[in-house]
Amino acid sequence: MPKLGMDMDQGTIVEWLVDEGDEVESGQVVAEIESEKTTGEIKVREDGVLRAILLDTGDSVEPGGDVAVVGGPDEDISDLVSGAGGEATAEPEAAAEASADDNSSPAEASLDGPSAVSESGSGGGASAESVKATPRAKKRAEELDVDLTTVEGTGPQGSVSEEDVEAAAEGGEGAAAGSVKATPRAKKRAEELGVDLAGVKGTGPQGAVSEEDVEAAAETAAEPAAEPDAESAAETGGEGRVFAPPRVRRLARELGVDLETVEGSGPSGAITEADVRAVGNGEAADAEAATETADDTGTRDEERPLSGMRRTIANRLGQSDREAVHVTEHRGADAEEMLAAADAANDALGVKVSVNDVLLLALSAALDEHPAFNATFEEDVHRLHRTQDICLAIDIDEGLIAPVVRNVGELSLVELAEKRRAMTEKALSGDYTMEDLSGGTFTVSNLGVLGVESFDPVINPPQVAILGVNTIKKEVVPVGDDEVGVRKRISFDLSFDHRIVDGADAARFLNSLVEHVENPWPLVIGANGR
Repeated sequence: MPKLGMDMDQGTIVEWLVDEGDEVESGQVVAEIESEKTTGEIKVREDGVLRAILLDTGDSVEPGGDVAVVGGPDEDISDLVSGAGGEATAEPEAAAEASADDNSSPAEASLDGPSAVSESGSGGGASAESVKATPRAKKRAEELDVDLTTVEGTGPQGSVSEEDVEAAAEGGEGAAAGSVKATPRAKKRAEELGVDLAGVKGTGPQGAVSEEDVEAAAETAAEPAAEPDAESAAETGGEGRVFAPPRVRRLARELGVDLETVEGSGPSGAITEADVRAVGNGEAADAEAATETADDTGTRDEERPLSGMRRTIANRLGQSDREAVHVTEHRGADAEEMLAAADAANDALGVKVSVNDVLLLALSAALDEHPAFNATFEEDVHRLHRTQDICLAIDIDEGLIAPVVRNVGELSLVELAEKRRAMTEKALSGDYTMEDLSGGTFTVSNLGVLGVESFDPVINPPQVAILGVNTIKKEVVPVGDDEVGVRKRISFDLSFDHRIVDGADAARFLNSLVEHVENPWPLVIGANGR
């Protein structure tokens, strides 16, 4: 598992793009991964065969942990399989360098041959040391109290797999099923399709049954008279492999585009988003017509397992809710001058300046005056930061991310506008990296663009506070003695950790922010001189 960023704790397999026993080529993407709030790919650097998959889809491991083994078709990999697994004993720095050397985006890493796969040494107890078994098999054997020396291995080089252990524990029919040499995905697919593995001829390494063997057997059972399609069979022989990053594959799924029909225009023939959209636009009319004729299913029962990114978001928000003492204060402000300042700067500076940029100037000034909020709290230390590295919460398809605009307090308005726009575009295009998401000192979450009028934002740990920005709307307000008028107003929600700062501190912070929002001209003029 590559290390995709300094803050990475674990990586999760999103999808295997090849199966055990498949031939792989140098540069081929074999798996998609997720870690924290970014996605990546694992590529091989040498031609060979994917001899063993050590992590199933949805499984996670720390950086440096073993994921798979690539080697020659007849190469002895028993030591690698028996010693490999979840322990992160490989050099994380080396994995990070492998990722950094690759220019693909958002992140990629490479999977070399057997010598490059980390050997994590012995696992389990003394009885396990003399048996060739995967770490997960050893762990499962401990849980089920199964003696590994009595289990017949069906994995590569006769190693004991987790399925072998479970079959031995179940006994009877389970043991009989476990005696069939088959990949984990093949066994799972056989259960789904009701296929008896004992009647399936394996075409994988050492005659192991692959997922394709199971599906072929199921099709044969369903259509016994069907003749094999020689042309389609030839297409599965290793030619025409698809090279596309995760975001391109997601787009293809959304548009219903078969990547095998798309000609890639990227480096080494890789498929780009533009390639997929070009094909998808041509098929859009047919897809729309098909949708119109489909039955209206209405609501439905559905299970959606959390993705790696969604799990990370859930864990971090849970941590924030459990550990921080959340208090939220709300405050309104007149937005007329802020809007006018943004329009004036946009006209005068020759770059697109938005209200968000002027708001960031006001926020920066408030943080200067109340530095306790530009801070983090870790290991019982309230650390005030000199630089203002402000996270901007952005909603993307995979979930909520918060890329960082760094050193806001030292930027001119032009630099701030350009930096903020560039970071937003990177986030929306999926080109962000873990470095873009790390090291923030304060977070802004703007739901005003969605019409939200008030909410309680959750602190982004280990930060001390987060500012919620609500929609700008017209309100009837007092404008003089016994007079009222219509003004554009904005409101803010400041959530803070009451362990670190008090309610009065938060009130003073909001008061400063409102003052700068209602009179932003000195800030705009001063920022232009930086």
